[in-house]
Amino acid sequence: MSDDLGPCPQTPAVRFGLLGPLRITRDGHPIHVPADKQRTVLAMLIAHRGRVVPVRTLTEEVWGSAPPRSAVPNLRTYIMQLRRLLRPLDRPERIRLTTGRGGYTLDIADHELDSARFEALSEKGRRAAARQDMTEASQAYRSALTLWQADPLEDVPQGPVLRGIAVELGENLVNAFENHIAAELALGEGASLIEPLRRIIRRHPLRERLRSQLMVSLYRSGDAAAALTAFTDARGVLRRELGMDPGPELLETHQAVLRRAPSLSPAHTTARPAARATAAPRQLPRESAVFVGRRSEREQAHRALRTRAGETVGARVVLFHGPSGTGKSALALRVAHSVSSAYPDGRLYADLRGGGPDARPLGTTDVLRRFLKALGVPGHEIPDSADEAAAAYQSVLADRRVLIVLDNVPTHGGVNSLLPAGPHCAVLITGIGAMPMLDAVRVPVHPLTAAQSVSLLAELIGRARVTAEPGPAAEIARLCQGNPLALSIVGARCTNRPDRLLADVADRLRDPEQRLDQLQVAGLTMRSGYTLSLAALPRTAHRHSAAFAFKCLGLLDRPFDGQLAAKTIGTTLPDTELLLEELLGVGLLRSVGREQFDMPVLTRLFARELAAREDVPS
Repeated sequence: MSDDLGPCPQTPAVRFGLLGPLRITRDGHPIHVPADKQRTVLAMLIAHRGRVVPVRTLTEEVWGSAPPRSAVPNLRTYIMQLRRLLRPLDRPERIRLTTGRGGYTLDIADHELDSARFEALSEKGRRAAARQDMTEASQAYRSALTLWQADPLEDVPQGPVLRGIAVELGENLVNAFENHIAAELALGEGASLIEPLRRIIRRHPLRERLRSQLMVSLYRSGDAAAALTAFTDARGVLRRELGMDPGPELLETHQAVLRRAPSLSPAHTTARPAARATAAPRQLPRESAVFVGRRSEREQAHRALRTRAGETVGARVVLFHGPSGTGKSALALRVAHSVSSAYPDGRLYADLRGGGPDARPLGTTDVLRRFLKALGVPGHEIPDSADEAAAAYQSVLADRRVLIVLDNVPTHGGVNSLLPAGPHCAVLITGIGAMPMLDAVRVPVHPLTAAQSVSLLAELIGRARVTAEPGPAAEIARLCQGNPLALSIVGARCTNRPDRLLADVADRLRDPEQRLDQLQVAGLTMRSGYTLSLAALPRTAHRHSAAFAFKCLGLLDRPFDGQLAAKTIGTTLPDTELLLEELLGVGLLRSVGREQFDMPVLTRLFARELAAREDVPS
């Protein structure tokens, strides 16, 4: 964070957040306020920091214009609980939440509140733009925008006051975004702005300045026809929604495109560092249109990616890990697209598995060469040596803001050479295992809950079918064990057969002999995921023993400890413990208690298939 936001004298560091879910953190650790009404009271106090919030204002915000008789006593209870919660956050002698005449006041310093830091950075950007320092303006606005996690106060029940505050904060966000784009355009950018502009226009279709900026960006990318189409789209939306024609700015941009006016061309490209001379790569695949849950995981990732004042560490690295089919790639892409505007120098993507079970896996040297080429290094200048390629990669990324997504990384593949040393980049990794040797923030990706599984099924096949057969839909969700891949396969098969009842689908899945056969469609199968997990077992002397242990343990119908596992496999307890750790590492086992293990049902069915095929003794 910028030094002009003032010092952070308190120890431990306390932060309050309104720009997304309501947050209080102490040294980066969240402080939870679970009760809805208490969260509303807290949000009101944070939003009015340093000012008295009258009791009547608080009760009306929480209970409406006709609050119950118990409202004021309940409010006092909430305040007492909040005061107890807030007092240990910093100096014990300091009372943050005070009772005054007719109301309550919460003491929060500017550097402790994300919306205050956002406004300070936005003001810094405005001052820089006013003196025509567009590089500093762009950097200030970019820093301001990275403070946003989601819609303001999205998880807080809102009365009229908080709704107004949320609208105002949202308006400030769009203004800062427009000003950031204006600074980027002044610095000569064009094509790199198209994607973030289109994304925000979908949420704010009536903002004419955004539409005008999109036209300029499209024109600079060499697509004048698309720029004119963008004007036609804007005019149609304005007429349809407001009954109005475009305003002066849009009309002027339209005329400038028609004339191919020199004013649309980049005017200050020399203001960029030489490293920005090439087009920034945009390699992120399209994110899934159907996505359910994972809010906690996304919040963990966003916290890990956030820049903190004075940090000089290397790139932030987040690892999404979990069993096959749990949706790690979809989650990583959802996070990547949500933060992509903070990385204007490029977004790189590589599937290290090579795109599927039958493709040749990519090695890190292959990925390095692909990335260097995407970053503008001519092919003849890319070194053949892996070490020299890694060094060139670090040099190219040293002063850039680039987001790198490494998908399906082998558990023991080793990707350190792909992790930038500079502090301005970020890396999102997906893999089955937790990769203990990797310096990363680990975000485990577990199966979906029962409710989330039914919601995903409804998104895939239509809510009407699920509503018509709620029991079979819940049964399908249970039999798929919250695995998004299994649910997606069922969804695809149901879409192919719109006449088939969900009860029939559930009947077929209920039969263990049929279940894995039912969980395959158009080359997509659960078996391939488990095969990849087996292939990910470490290449040690135990490798073949671990695969054999997997088949043996699949014959057990209940959780087991090391002693039972050793008896089932026919090995010593020390050797068995090593085998269990290897199977845990690739998601083929799960820990269900202290020294207790289990195999998920679908995984067990696959293990039994292999055991029967190879005549493993039961």
